[in-house]
Formats: sequence, C-alpha cells, structure tokens
Amino acid sequence: MIEQQNVSKTLVPNPKALSDLQLFTMPEGGVDALSFITWDTIEVIGKGEETIEFHGSYTIERANPTSADWAEASIDITMRDLNVNGTSKLVGRVHVSTNAEMGISAGQVRTGTTYDAPNSPKMCQMYGYMKFDLLDLGVTVFNKEQIVLEHTITHVPPIGQGGGTGYVNIPLYSTIDPDGAPIAILHRVKTHIGAWLDK
Repeated sequence: MIEQQNVSKTLVPNPKALSDLQLFTMPEGGVDALSFITWDTIEVIGKGEETIEFHGSYTIERANPTSADWAEASIDITMRDLNVNGTSKLVGRVHVSTNAEMGISAGQVRTGTTYDAPNSPKMCQMYGYMKFDLLDLGVTVFNKEQIVLEHTITHVPPIGQGGGTGYVNIPLYSTIDPDGAPIAILHRVKTHIGAWLDK
C-alpha cells in the first residue's frame, strides 16, 4: 500500500520497491527501469487503421526535484531506453524504441498541480522521438514531430498509473525515404506504467 503524504520538506530516498512509494512526496533523483504497456492507434496508409497492444519496458532517468515540496517541485526526466513489442494484423510484428538520431526523448514533471487543491496530482510530460521496426516487412518508420505523452501522477515514479496522447495526427516516415510521403499516421497512444523490472 502506498503511504500517505510525508510532511517532511526534505527529499525522501529514491524508491526501490512498491513499499517505498509515498503519495504527494518528492524523492531523490534516480533511474527507473519499469515494465510498460502501450496501445497505439496507427493508420497504415492504404491498408487501414488499428490499435496495436505493445508490451515491454522503458527506462527513465529522473533528476533531483527542484524542491522537496510536492506542489512547488519540478523534475527533469529523460527516456534512456524503450523496448516494447506488439503484433499488427496489417503489418505483422512491430518493435518500438527511442530514436536518438532524431533527438533525445525527454520531458518534465511540471511545477504546480493539476487542481488548485491540497494533495493534487502533477502533470508529467514526455516528448518522444520513436522508431517503429516493422520486422516482417523489413521497414522502419519514425516520427519527426514529437509524440507528447501526458500523465497525471500522484507519486514518483508513477507505477500503476497511465496516460497517453489524446487524438493526434503524427506522420510516420520510412527511414529509406525520410523526405517522402508518410506511410502511416499515429493517431493515439494510451499507456500503463508497471513496476520495476526483476533484476
């Protein structure tokens, strides 16, 4: 069970287990390798639209918060790794990872809270550059426009929580012809953040 808010105005130790998580409390910076599930709605141009369920993991590096106060603090975050796999009815097996060639996938737990009330969630935003390997076709597609993932969170890391993009129209281009017409459109991402990976 997640503990209730710690009234201390100092950073709590970096959580390493579910029993360490505390609501509305800022921990020291750290690196979290977490299980990750996404549901990506993608339109393959000329073939149709579907939602693909991906399972795997991602690794997030968290800087130290700017304050020990939950409402005041912000945290810079970087996605160091993404490794999820799913199967499409239209194109077969798909592997998704970060795309460092396009840019760093990074974001921030924002200062303030989503509601003007005590013990309110904070907004966490991640701006991602991804590549989608269509393994059975031998094709890789990628986004030029950042994919903005948003989560409202009550603890750090936000294990058990989720979010996504809302409806979007983000073109996905082939790495073979990056300046040509897109071959797919990403319309939505929904996410679920799981627990730490077993070591």
